Amino acid sequence: DKQGYVLLSDGVPSDILRYNLFWDNTPFCNLLYVKEGCRKHGYGKALMRFWERNARAGNELLLVSTRSDEDAQYFYRKTGYTQCGNLNLPEQTTELFFEKQLTDSI
Repeated sequence: DKQGYVLLSDGVPSDILRYNLFWDNTPFCNLLYVKEGCRKHGYGKALMRFWERNARAGNELLLVSTRSDEDAQYFYRKTGYTQCGNLNLPEQTTELFFEKQLTDSI
């Protein structure tokens, strides 16, 4: 379905980004994984930028989410995503939702 990307590092898969369409029309990243040892080298940021550039055709908004106890929220904030909501279910960690408006500068 071409709703994901795999980044190769020296020919070996190191990073994965997978997305779905929220409400059947809004790209929503539901998986961003950067292999241990490849973190803090800009690979995750590069993968997100690649997704953002490709998503610009026909889309004005991107969504991502992460749990409130995960460090990913800081990564998303640093890459220009703004918190737009959260989901609180009984006895579960809060899920944070972030959005990014696509502009010509992406």
